[in-house]
Amino acid sequence: MWCWKLYWLKRMKTRSIFLSSESDSSLPVVNFCRENDLLLVRKSFISFRKVPFEIPQGWKVLFFSSPRSFDFFISEGFKLEADQQIACIGLETKKHIEESGYEVSFFGLNAGNPKEVAVEFEAWLGDRIALFPQSTKSNKTIESALPASQRIPLLVYDTVSDPVPFLNSFSVYIFTSPSNYKSFVSLNAIPEDSKVIAWGYSTAEVIMDDDAPVHFILDTATYSELLEILCKIPF
Repeated sequence: MWCWKLYWLKRMKTRSIFLSSESDSSLPVVNFCRENDLLLVRKSFISFRKVPFEIPQGWKVLFFSSPRSFDFFISEGFKLEADQQIACIGLETKKHIEESGYEVSFFGLNAGNPKEVAVEFEAWLGDRIALFPQSTKSNKTIESALPASQRIPLLVYDTVSDPVPFLNSFSVYIFTSPSNYKSFVSLNAIPEDSKVIAWGYSTAEVIMDDDAPVHFILDTATYSELLEILCKIPF
Protein backbone atom coordinates (compact mmCIF):
# COMPACT_ATOMS: atom_id res chain seq x y z
CA MET A 1 0.00 0.00 0.00
CA TRP A 2 2.74 2.43 0.92
CA CYS A 3 4.56 1.75 -2.36
CA TRP A 4 1.56 3.19 -4.17
CA LYS A 5 1.42 6.17 -1.83
CA LEU A 6 5.10 6.95 -2.29
CA TYR A 7 4.73 6.82 -6.07
CA TRP A 8 1.84 9.25 -5.81
CA LEU A 9 3.77 11.57 -3.52
CA LYS A 10 6.58 11.89 -6.07
CA ARG A 11 4.08 13.57 -8.39
CA MET A 12 2.87 16.11 -5.84
CA LYS A 13 2.69 19.85 -6.48
CA THR A 14 5.28 22.18 -5.01
CA ARG A 15 2.53 24.04 -3.14
CA SER A 16 1.99 21.49 -0.42
CA ILE A 17 1.59 20.98 3.32
CA PHE A 18 2.59 18.09 5.53
CA LEU A 19 0.63 17.64 8.77
CA SER A 20 1.64 14.97 11.28
CA SER A 21 -1.94 14.24 12.30
CA GLU A 22 -4.77 12.24 10.77
CA SER A 23 -7.41 13.13 13.36
CA ASP A 24 -10.84 14.47 12.46
CA SER A 25 -9.92 17.65 14.34
CA SER A 26 -7.62 18.57 11.45
CA LEU A 27 -10.49 18.80 8.94
CA PRO A 28 -10.35 22.65 8.96
CA VAL A 29 -6.87 22.32 7.43
CA VAL A 30 -8.28 20.00 4.76
CA ASN A 31 -10.86 22.64 3.85
CA PHE A 32 -8.24 25.41 3.83
CA CYS A 33 -6.04 23.48 1.40
CA ARG A 34 -8.97 22.66 -0.86
CA GLU A 35 -10.04 26.31 -1.00
CA ASN A 36 -6.49 27.50 -1.75
CA ASP A 37 -5.51 24.76 -4.19
CA LEU A 38 -2.84 23.36 -1.85
CA LEU A 39 -2.01 19.70 -1.66
CA LEU A 40 -2.20 18.35 1.89
CA VAL A 41 -0.68 15.14 3.22
CA ARG A 42 -1.83 14.08 6.69
CA LYS A 43 0.28 11.32 8.16
CA SER A 44 1.02 10.50 11.77
CA PHE A 45 4.47 9.03 12.34
CA ILE A 46 3.50 7.47 15.66
CA SER A 47 0.98 4.85 16.74
CA PHE A 48 -0.58 4.03 20.09
CA ARG A 49 -1.13 0.90 22.16
CA LYS A 50 -3.29 0.49 25.20
CA VAL A 51 -1.53 -0.27 28.48
CA PRO A 52 -3.39 -2.23 31.19
CA PHE A 53 -4.09 -0.03 34.20
CA GLU A 54 -6.15 0.26 37.36
CA ILE A 55 -7.57 3.58 38.53
CA PRO A 56 -6.03 4.49 41.90
CA GLN A 57 -7.82 6.09 44.84
CA GLY A 58 -7.21 9.32 46.72
CA TRP A 59 -7.35 11.96 43.97
CA LYS A 60 -9.84 14.79 43.38
CA VAL A 61 -8.86 16.12 39.93
CA LEU A 62 -8.23 14.38 36.61
CA PHE A 63 -5.81 16.15 34.30
CA PHE A 64 -5.71 15.24 30.61
CA SER A 65 -2.85 16.48 28.44
CA SER A 66 -4.50 15.42 25.16
CA PRO A 67 -7.72 14.02 23.69
CA ARG A 68 -5.94 10.68 23.34
CA SER A 69 -5.13 10.39 27.04
CA PHE A 70 -8.83 10.97 27.75
CA ASP A 71 -9.93 8.33 25.24
CA PHE A 72 -7.64 5.64 26.60
CA PHE A 73 -8.60 6.44 30.19
CA ILE A 74 -12.38 6.25 29.73
CA SER A 75 -12.11 3.12 27.57
CA GLU A 76 -12.12 1.12 30.81
CA GLY A 77 -15.41 2.66 31.88
CA PHE A 78 -15.38 5.54 34.31
CA LYS A 79 -17.81 7.47 36.51
CA LEU A 80 -16.84 10.85 37.92
CA GLU A 81 -17.79 11.24 41.59
CA ALA A 82 -19.51 14.39 42.88
CA ASP A 83 -16.34 15.64 44.58
CA GLN A 84 -14.09 15.03 41.56
CA GLN A 85 -13.35 17.41 38.67
CA ILE A 86 -11.74 17.28 35.24
CA ALA A 87 -8.97 19.60 34.03
CA CYS A 88 -7.07 19.60 30.74
CA ILE A 89 -4.26 21.25 28.81
CA GLY A 90 -6.29 23.46 26.48
CA LEU A 91 -9.29 24.25 24.32
CA GLU A 92 -8.99 21.42 21.77
CA THR A 93 -8.85 18.79 24.52
CA LYS A 94 -11.68 20.53 26.39
CA LYS A 95 -13.92 20.33 23.32
CA HIS A 96 -13.13 16.65 22.88
CA ILE A 97 -13.93 15.81 26.50
CA GLU A 98 -17.17 17.80 26.50
CA GLU A 99 -18.31 16.04 23.33
CA SER A 100 -18.28 12.84 25.41
CA GLY A 101 -20.62 14.40 27.96
CA TYR A 102 -18.14 15.39 30.68
CA GLU A 103 -17.73 18.84 32.20
CA VAL A 104 -14.29 20.45 32.22
CA SER A 105 -13.63 22.67 35.24
CA PHE A 106 -10.18 23.94 34.20
CA PHE A 107 -8.36 24.30 30.88
CA GLY A 108 -5.25 26.19 29.85
CA LEU A 109 -5.72 29.30 27.73
CA ASN A 110 -2.37 28.82 25.97
CA ALA A 111 -2.00 25.08 25.59
CA GLY A 112 1.05 25.58 23.38
CA ASN A 113 2.93 26.82 26.44
CA PRO A 114 2.59 23.99 29.00
CA LYS A 115 4.87 25.72 31.51
CA GLU A 116 2.43 28.61 31.65
CA VAL A 117 -0.51 26.21 31.98
CA ALA A 118 1.34 24.42 34.80
CA VAL A 119 1.51 27.64 36.84
CA GLU A 120 -2.19 28.33 36.27
CA PHE A 121 -3.18 24.75 37.09
CA GLU A 122 -1.14 24.65 40.30
CA ALA A 123 -2.87 27.81 41.53
CA TRP A 124 -6.31 26.45 40.62
CA LEU A 125 -5.65 23.00 42.13
CA GLY A 126 -4.83 24.28 45.60
CA ASP A 127 -4.00 21.45 48.00
CA ARG A 128 -5.92 18.77 46.11
CA ILE A 129 -4.34 15.68 44.53
CA ALA A 130 -4.40 15.27 40.74
CA LEU A 131 -4.36 12.09 38.66
CA PHE A 132 -2.48 12.27 35.34
CA PRO A 133 -3.46 9.61 32.75
CA GLN A 134 -0.61 9.68 30.25
CA SER A 135 1.59 8.09 27.62
CA THR A 136 4.87 6.31 28.21
CA LYS A 137 6.48 9.27 26.40
CA SER A 138 4.71 12.06 28.25
CA ASN A 139 6.75 15.22 28.81
CA LYS A 140 5.14 15.51 32.28
CA THR A 141 5.44 19.30 32.22
CA ILE A 142 2.25 19.94 34.17
CA GLU A 143 2.66 17.29 36.86
CA SER A 144 6.33 18.13 37.38
CA ALA A 145 5.28 21.58 38.58
CA LEU A 146 3.41 20.02 41.51
CA PRO A 147 4.79 18.58 44.75
CA ALA A 148 5.15 14.80 44.60
CA SER A 149 2.44 14.48 47.25
CA GLN A 150 -0.12 16.12 44.93
CA ARG A 151 0.42 14.13 41.74
CA ILE A 152 -0.36 10.57 40.69
CA PRO A 153 0.95 9.54 37.24
CA LEU A 154 -0.98 6.76 35.51
CA LEU A 155 0.24 5.09 32.30
CA VAL A 156 -2.74 4.33 30.05
CA TYR A 157 -1.11 3.99 26.62
CA ASP A 158 2.21 3.55 24.85
CA THR A 159 3.46 5.85 22.08
CA VAL A 160 5.30 3.91 19.37
CA SER A 161 7.47 5.39 16.62
CA ASP A 162 6.17 4.48 13.17
CA PRO A 163 8.43 6.21 10.60
CA VAL A 164 7.91 6.12 6.83
CA PRO A 165 10.27 7.55 4.17
CA PHE A 166 8.90 10.30 1.91
CA LEU A 167 10.37 10.83 -1.56
CA ASN A 168 9.21 14.42 -1.91
CA SER A 169 9.44 17.68 0.01
CA PHE A 170 6.73 20.06 1.20
CA SER A 171 6.32 23.82 1.32
CA VAL A 172 5.21 23.68 4.96
CA TYR A 173 5.73 21.08 7.68
CA ILE A 174 3.41 21.05 10.70
CA PHE A 175 4.56 18.88 13.59
CA THR A 176 1.92 18.21 16.23
CA SER A 177 4.12 16.60 18.90
CA PRO A 178 7.75 15.98 19.84
CA SER A 179 7.30 12.24 19.19
CA ASN A 180 5.93 12.84 15.70
CA TYR A 181 8.85 15.10 14.84
CA LYS A 182 11.47 12.65 16.13
CA SER A 183 9.90 9.78 14.22
CA PHE A 184 9.68 11.85 11.01
CA VAL A 185 13.31 12.98 10.98
CA SER A 186 14.56 9.47 11.74
CA LEU A 187 14.00 8.71 8.03
CA ASN A 188 13.39 12.11 6.43
CA ALA A 189 14.99 15.53 6.06
CA ILE A 190 13.34 18.96 6.02
CA PRO A 191 14.47 21.25 3.15
CA GLU A 192 16.06 24.54 4.16
CA ASP A 193 13.55 26.58 2.15
CA SER A 194 10.49 24.99 3.78
CA LYS A 195 8.53 26.56 6.63
CA VAL A 196 8.15 24.67 9.91
CA ILE A 197 5.21 25.10 12.28
CA ALA A 198 5.42 23.62 15.79
CA TRP A 199 2.33 22.65 17.76
CA GLY A 200 3.35 24.34 21.00
CA TYR A 201 6.64 25.09 22.71
CA SER A 202 7.43 21.51 23.73
CA THR A 203 7.48 20.49 20.07
CA ALA A 204 9.41 23.62 19.12
CA GLU A 205 12.11 22.94 21.71
CA VAL A 206 12.70 19.42 20.38
CA ILE A 207 13.02 20.73 16.82
CA MET A 208 15.38 23.53 17.81
CA ASP A 209 17.49 21.06 19.81
CA ASP A 210 18.37 19.63 16.38
CA ASP A 211 19.50 23.12 15.30
CA ALA A 212 16.55 23.18 12.92
CA PRO A 213 14.50 26.36 12.40
CA VAL A 214 10.96 26.83 13.69
CA HIS A 215 9.16 29.62 11.86
CA PHE A 216 5.88 29.58 13.78
CA ILE A 217 4.82 28.24 17.20
CA LEU A 218 1.19 27.72 18.18
CA ASP A 219 0.49 29.44 21.51
CA THR A 220 -3.08 28.25 21.98
CA ALA A 221 -2.46 24.95 20.15
CA THR A 222 -5.76 25.18 18.27
CA TYR A 223 -6.63 24.65 14.63
CA SER A 224 -8.12 28.13 14.43
CA GLU A 225 -4.71 29.56 15.34
CA LEU A 226 -3.05 27.27 12.81
CA LEU A 227 -5.33 28.56 10.04
CA GLU A 228 -4.43 32.15 10.94
CA ILE A 229 -0.75 31.28 10.51
CA LEU A 230 -1.29 29.44 7.22
CA CYS A 231 -3.07 32.49 5.83
CA LYS A 232 0.11 34.52 6.39
CA ILE A 233 2.38 32.15 4.46
CA PRO A 234 2.93 33.01 0.76
CA PHE A 235 2.76 29.61 -0.92
